[in-house]
Amino acid sequence: MECEKMGLQHRLILLVATVMLVIIVPFSAGAKASDTLLADVISLKLGIGNYVIGEQLNAVQKKIALQHPVEGAYEGTYKFVDNDLYIVVDTTTDRVLALYKRNKKADKKQLKAMVVELMGLFGAPTTMAHDKILYWAFNRHGAVSEEDFNRAKEAKQTPGLGIIATVKLNSEMEITPDPVEEEKAAAEKNPPTTGTIYFIVTSDPLVKEFMAARQ
Repeated sequence: MECEKMGLQHRLILLVATVMLVIIVPFSAGAKASDTLLADVISLKLGIGNYVIGEQLNAVQKKIALQHPVEGAYEGTYKFVDNDLYIVVDTTTDRVLALYKRNKKADKKQLKAMVVELMGLFGAPTTMAHDKILYWAFNRHGAVSEEDFNRAKEAKQTPGLGIIATVKLNSEMEITPDPVEEEKAAAEKNPPTTGTIYFIVTSDPLVKEFMAARQ
């Protein structure tokens, strides 16, 4: 069976090479909120551009927030857009809680470009689900490797990984289809060549801590 399917990293390497020419498996956060949680999250430097999870907006970013507000934020937060990046911020502290992008009519080239962008920022993914979801998981020490995550999952010990932040990419199209299977699917199922792609960078424990402070 192992000989019939390429490993995740091998398939992603092929994906990157192509670009350059370019349900959900649940995560258990595992780490309890503590006095050091904010500092641990900030130290990971998980961000897009100048926006980093846990850090406060600077004066320029606050100005952008006033100029480009977005409706629909949860109570205790506000949301705005900077180009195509959406930023969710804690109202009281102006700290960044989440970053996300969405493309509702992406083609496969745009999907591959998004994967390459995220891998350039966050390294190799921790795991994949259903060929349509990629996860990057981080604890206070940095990225959780695919090997460590799979080992913990098999032992049903994922909370022990102490995950405090994640990046999730979700696609309606297959992200790294096996070439043989892709050709077969194309002939039998006529899979979509466009669809919605979406990613979000956040810290669930940090968000929960900030929300709890509002109660």
